[in-house]
Amino acid sequence: MRGWAKYGLAWIDAGLLRMASREHRLIGIALLRIVIGLATVMYCLADYGNRRFLWGPDSYNSIHTAKAALTHGAFSLYLFSHSTVWFEIVFHATILVSAAFMVCGGRVLTVAQAVLMWSLHNRNQDVLEGGDNLAQILVIFMVFTVSNAYFAPGAKARRAGLRARSAPSAGTVVHNLAAYLIVFQTAVLYFAAGYWKITGKMWQDGVAMYYISRITGFQMSSTYAHAMGNAYVGTAVSYFTIFAELALPFAILSARAWVRKANTLALEGMHLGIMACMGLVCFGLLMIGADCTCLRDEDYRSLKKRAVGVTSRLAQRLRPAGTVGAGPAAVSAFAALAPRDGAADA
Repeated sequence: MRGWAKYGLAWIDAGLLRMASREHRLIGIALLRIVIGLATVMYCLADYGNRRFLWGPDSYNSIHTAKAALTHGAFSLYLFSHSTVWFEIVFHATILVSAAFMVCGGRVLTVAQAVLMWSLHNRNQDVLEGGDNLAQILVIFMVFTVSNAYFAPGAKARRAGLRARSAPSAGTVVHNLAAYLIVFQTAVLYFAAGYWKITGKMWQDGVAMYYISRITGFQMSSTYAHAMGNAYVGTAVSYFTIFAELALPFAILSARAWVRKANTLALEGMHLGIMACMGLVCFGLLMIGADCTCLRDEDYRSLKKRAVGVTSRLAQRLRPAGTVGAGPAAVSAFAALAPRDGAADA
């Protein structure tokens, strides 16, 4: 018993040291930042011409009705005034801040994004596509993370600064806790969704996708409806959805990188299908952003390495006879697009 206790304490100490010494999931958090910002901008611009009708002070959904629909503790800057000028300022600030958040990141912009995104969603909940509840939770966790270590101005210098710190720090612990809470929230959502599907008779019978494809608001493609009308295809897609959702928590914990990658890519493919066939673009984007956090930084680096290898082989095959050096040059140009960090993530 003493040996097991000693081993357990050593394992806990090692885990705490890893939590405090290096920020993890930096690439996934950066991709989530980009997706949340992009989805919010698209959400605003998609109905820009109808913005006053949907979210303005004279909207069909009056300010009084919107306030009554808010849960305890919820708020919206759009409900603070009946002024059209105030509405236009807040609405366009939402677009500008979301674009800046998508490009630059940082804690100040993350706080501003959270406030304005919550305000937009709470102003009119009738037009939400879904995924908004998850985004509202995740953006709060993101306030405590380093969301601009990749794909942002100054990201390379920022990563160098993070690596230069030799001693464990409280900021690193806070970042990692928030990052793992994002992953945990995403895993719980998928597992709960898969569990409720598998307990439903329509999903058990494999006909759920057939009925979904027949809903008028989701008939974006006649090909999609026709495909789901096939018993084999509809059943396969239904069971694939359940399996992919239930498997996510186990894939995240798996020590095998290919399991994490395969499951995450399956979920992203599912949401791309939802975007293309059902028209739920913002919902699909937000879920893909959450999926991105389920991969470790080392997973992204291995995917980059594989992509560079594939690009190299394609460049060599497409290179005209007698041309020398085109392949390596193409590979070098591609590799320069992605950050190079040797540290592995846990």
